[in-house]
Amino acid sequence: MLSRRDAIAGAGMIGTMLAAGASRLAQAQQQPEATLRVLRAGTQTVMKSGTVCAFDGAVPGPPLRLKQGEELNVRLINELAQPTALHWHGVRVSNAMDGVPGLTQAPVNPGTSFDYKIRPPDAGTFWYHAHTPEQVDWGLYGALVVEEKGVVDADRDVTLVLAIRPPALDPPAFALVNGEVQPDIAVRAGERLRLRLINATSARGFVLHVAGHAPWVMAIDGQPGEPFLPHEGRLVLAPGGRLDLFLDATASEGTSAAILSGIGDGISIARLVYRPGNGAPPVRRRSPPVALPSNPLPPRIDLKDALRVDMNVGEGTAGAGLLPPAPLFGVRRGRPVSLALRNPKTRPAVVHVHGHHFRLLDRLDDGWKPYWLDSLVVAPGVERIAFVADNPGKWLIDCRMLDQTDVGTTAWFAVT
Repeated sequence: MLSRRDAIAGAGMIGTMLAAGASRLAQAQQQPEATLRVLRAGTQTVMKSGTVCAFDGAVPGPPLRLKQGEELNVRLINELAQPTALHWHGVRVSNAMDGVPGLTQAPVNPGTSFDYKIRPPDAGTFWYHAHTPEQVDWGLYGALVVEEKGVVDADRDVTLVLAIRPPALDPPAFALVNGEVQPDIAVRAGERLRLRLINATSARGFVLHVAGHAPWVMAIDGQPGEPFLPHEGRLVLAPGGRLDLFLDATASEGTSAAILSGIGDGISIARLVYRPGNGAPPVRRRSPPVALPSNPLPPRIDLKDALRVDMNVGEGTAGAGLLPPAPLFGVRRGRPVSLALRNPKTRPAVVHVHGHHFRLLDRLDDGWKPYWLDSLVVAPGVERIAFVADNPGKWLIDCRMLDQTDVGTTAWFAVT
């Protein structure tokens, strides 16, 4: 394993491109982004390491930030040598803006552009990325933050985009955080941070914990729930998943705390670094936070008259760009759907449902977990999910094996 000194030195040799992504992310956390944006998808040569994909020459791409209910207009200009498209991960957009070539739009061919217009109904943490997993893992991704209309009880808002290093780059690293290897995140003793964690990978999961701290989970996949302290402090991020955390900075001034990934001791992927002070004692934790404002999702799902559908995941070839000619199912708008996801393989699969959020159902009955999801890791066996098909159009169900982007299933359903 790389030492911290070697990893940071190696990251410095990569050049300024990855740092540009981190710099833009920091700037976006200080100032709201305008709602009109041009994004250029292209390639970038990173010194002697190789060529990667990038939005506006940076990895991650420029952060997009707006208020709940505002409109965002983005013109995607394709300067790549292959087609692309832009998907708004977790955002309940209109179908024509979902960014699935061959289903919701034509591919954005080299030298052409496409205008996206979205008005997110939900506040929360989301992200945008190229449609194909290969382009995602080569660097075409960025953060999308939709702010609540009201005030949130946090002193500072920090976004951490987790990703894998594009295959062309050396030295190897376990993970990138905001485009950097093991970055330091400055904190002040006594403040309450809102940490927005984004897993911007197509097929790698993360299990995280923050040494010496007990963050509250405030939202999962952009959707608020009752705040809770995770078991043993472990934070599980599925590929494409997001977590909103409230973290009270209770350590002493001048100390640091590692953000660790993995089971057991884990590997440090970033550090919280407390600014030096006058030697004041550690600060006590604040009182438990109140829940974030809820988004306009149904308070309950009546499964009595639900359409019940089975789907096998983890079979076939993912990322091949081929869509089935017919939908897995059709459903009238407003009807509940209960979808059984069957994984016959020996490895977990990753499932992302476009245009909707779903509840994970209990295995013995139709009760559900107290949170909403749009991305899920399906272990071998069966998991059941339920949602209200309230967004008209043709919607992708994207499945691939964990840690293996080229094996999976692609299906779609129609809401009329």
